[in-house]
Amino acid sequence: MRPAVRVLAGALAGALIAGGLRAEPSYGFLSAAAAGSGFPESFAAAMAPAKAAAIPFEPFSLVALPDASAAPAVKKPKWIPIAGLSLLAIGGSYYNARSDGPQYPWHFTREGWFGQNTYAGGGDKASHFVSYYIVGKLMSGVYQELGMQKDPADLLGGGISALAGLATEIGDGTNKYGFSWEDITMDWLGAATSIAISHYGLDDLIGFRAGRVPSPTAPCCPYGGTGKDYSEEIYTGDLKIAGLADRARFSAGPGRFFLFSISYSAKGYPYANPAVRERQIGFEAGINFQEVLKALHVPPDKWWSKILYFAFDVLRFPYTQVGMYYDLNNGHWYGPGIGDQWPGYDTPGTQPSRHRR
Repeated sequence: MRPAVRVLAGALAGALIAGGLRAEPSYGFLSAAAAGSGFPESFAAAMAPAKAAAIPFEPFSLVALPDASAAPAVKKPKWIPIAGLSLLAIGGSYYNARSDGPQYPWHFTREGWFGQNTYAGGGDKASHFVSYYIVGKLMSGVYQELGMQKDPADLLGGGISALAGLATEIGDGTNKYGFSWEDITMDWLGAATSIAISHYGLDDLIGFRAGRVPSPTAPCCPYGGTGKDYSEEIYTGDLKIAGLADRARFSAGPGRFFLFSISYSAKGYPYANPAVRERQIGFEAGINFQEVLKALHVPPDKWWSKILYFAFDVLRFPYTQVGMYYDLNNGHWYGPGIGDQWPGYDTPGTQPSRHRR
């Protein structure tokens, strides 16, 4: 029974009970036995209910209490801003690629994946994967702020990220790079990963970040090449100790403020002498700044705190980690360090460039 009905039924029952209590009793059975004695009159007067003083009755309204079982109000999605931001992401990606240098007839290219002799040593593929993972995660968060529910926002965010990657490759098909199936594959894998991690609630356990490391300054382009120099970039896949401890139900202690990462970076691609180029895989221990923010009681639901949590989740800040790094090209170990070691730079005549795309 709804609260409003219960209130009205209770009021009605109360009125009926009150009316029943006010009904005057009949003592007729005494009249025949004691007629003329005065007893019936005295008995009836003694047993008669006292008359209540008249109290003015002010009209009132019955207000129903809110139904605790009712579903909470659902925000309506703001479709116009959602559509506008989606088109901006896709259109901006196409324009950025289309306007990158002179135009060429439409063409495809075969770049390879992470091989030693690829033009970027796989640095570009790591960049594509992590970048479009971040785009999907970012767009999902924005869509939720604009009123979408979590799962639809995740799907739309990942979908727009994938379309933005496609738009980039279509633009690249008209510039010096060419449309790359390898690139679009990594874009879509990154976008799909953002959906999967959010859908299965794994954000507190695993993640991916992009970062920069210090690199020496060198003159541009001594060995040719196409595109930007990846020597200052590094990408990580992270295992968060706090999430692992919560799932495995053990106390991590201060360890919950740390994460374990596997990093990838390409040194000297694509401009250094091939003899000193390196593809480095790193094994790092770093600070989980999201857990630090939680320990400091930084609220997660303010606009400024959401930016902080997101930035620390997807960006790798230098000097906040230490690790060991293995060069796949030459079989050398480096470290401990922060991912900036590149001994090949010091070899005479082999300096890389800092050319930017």
